[in-house]
Amino acid sequence: MQGRKTFKIGIVAGEVSGDLLAAGLIRELRQYPYTFEFTGIAGPKMQEQACESLYPMKKLTLMGLDGLFGRLLEILKIRRSLVRYFKAEPPDLFIGVDVPDFNLGLEKKLRRAGIPVLHYVSPTVWAWRKYRLRSMCHSIDRILVLFPFELDFYRQHKLNAKLVGHPMVRDINSDPDIESLRKSFGLSSQKKIIALLPGSRRGEIQRMAGDFLRAAAELSKKHSTLQFVTAMPDSALMEVFEAEVQKVELKCVDLLRVVGHSRDIMACADILMLASGTAALEAAIVGRPVVVAYKVSWLTKTLVQLLARVKYFSMPNNLAGYRLVPELMQGDCTPENLEREVSRYLTDEAEASKVIKAFKQIRKSLDIDSDRLAAETVLDMLGLNNETEQRQ
Repeated sequence: MQGRKTFKIGIVAGEVSGDLLAAGLIRELRQYPYTFEFTGIAGPKMQEQACESLYPMKKLTLMGLDGLFGRLLEILKIRRSLVRYFKAEPPDLFIGVDVPDFNLGLEKKLRRAGIPVLHYVSPTVWAWRKYRLRSMCHSIDRILVLFPFELDFYRQHKLNAKLVGHPMVRDINSDPDIESLRKSFGLSSQKKIIALLPGSRRGEIQRMAGDFLRAAAELSKKHSTLQFVTAMPDSALMEVFEAEVQKVELKCVDLLRVVGHSRDIMACADILMLASGTAALEAAIVGRPVVVAYKVSWLTKTLVQLLARVKYFSMPNNLAGYRLVPELMQGDCTPENLEREVSRYLTDEAEASKVIKAFKQIRKSLDIDSDRLAAETVLDMLGLNNETEQRQ
């Protein structure tokens, strides 16, 4: 075995989810008898693992395509700076974690400079902007994918892909004490709990909370034993939500507000009404029947309509391969439709049970020790493939 060589790893994450993925990978790599230095753009979890951040991660955290256009010049400047930095101090490996609109361009330049490139988390090329596949072939050496259908997709297109599953599975308790959780939040143990989760960004909440609240009001009229709960990531976004509450008549709605703890709130609930995105995957892993909805700006809608090549927009349905849960997009996202789909779960126990059973299978398919598999790929790309079992 080689001595205690130091390996320099360039790494860039631009979202909270990417920060968690990268932190898990870094933590796993620390278990092997090598010294690693990580430098790039890191969030707080990565920095806890001693990753040096050249820029704040929030510089790359955008709010959809509109946010991208608003800050394009600043982001391009950061990318050019990183290219110069990594060319001057070439790492043994560069890892781009998600944010493909930023990372793929960076990766292409670094790979041309002779730096091996690993991309962690597949862009949604299987859903839209499939033309990016050609660029990916020139930008990356290998890609780590989270979902089984993505592995099949890349094999068809001759890209070197490895399935690592989703580490979120390990972070979410498969058998929580629901009675204790409900008690800790002041939720009823006797009523049906409906969680309203209209997004984790200001624009999402402003576009969707009103429809969710109006659906809750109608549900309360038809079903007397319901309690509603919402969870916002922070107090500032709770204020945004409260502004939407003031626009809706909610006299007969039993609504509890919670700051943080979104996954615990999901576990407490019988049914979830939420905005499409990572939360929909969380719902599947938590295992609660869900109605997925989404409204986007006119710009995002126009581009998606032009470039999308996907049958379903919610991750639970993509993982299932069929319309397992209701998904309401744009004009279909109305209080009436939301109320109807939630009522179906309330009145049809067989439908709710079918969804829960399918979610258990989805969770099982994603539970394959993501951090270890990702770390093994890194070691292999560093030429340490014969020593991956020698952990500290």
